Amino acid sequence: MKKPIFLAVAIFVLAFISFSPQALAQYGAYNTMIGFRAGTSVGGSVKRFVTDHSAVELMVFNRWKGWNAVLLYEHHMDIREFRGMEWYLGGGGHYGIWKEPQAEPPWVYKGTEDYKAYGVDFIVGLEYNFYNTNIYLSLDWKPAYNFVDFTKLWWDEASFTLRYSF
Repeated sequence: MKKPIFLAVAIFVLAFISFSPQALAQYGAYNTMIGFRAGTSVGGSVKRFVTDHSAVELMVFNRWKGWNAVLLYEHHMDIREFRGMEWYLGGGGHYGIWKEPQAEPPWVYKGTEDYKAYGVDFIVGLEYNFYNTNIYLSLDWKPAYNFVDFTKLWWDEASFTLRYSF
């Protein structure tokens, strides 16, 4: 079970980093953004636009004294009434791990073993570009469904992300 998941993630990551600026220039979008994410979790984000309105985002964050990694595909749409504002939606998958000594996932009484969770994610959010800068601020809601029996639906993941584009 671990090998197919690892292989799928490896192929996706290789595809993600193989987009060169020259290949993306044909779409007019070659932005890569890095950012700090804070809300119900704390972590980082890397977003790469692959077309004018499509992006791939990798999030790594800490929650409940464990670590989660999320890989998402997002579609961005302009909001004409507000200069620099877009809304986006998308989906992807996640994998999380909690190590026994510090594990405090809410679905267990006391952390006595390592826990893992994997599943699918959905994301919807707003992103604002401060005029004439490379600074972006976004607010998103990212519910997730876990395929592990004891965790099921995580509906409460919401965060602000401050990003820098280069």
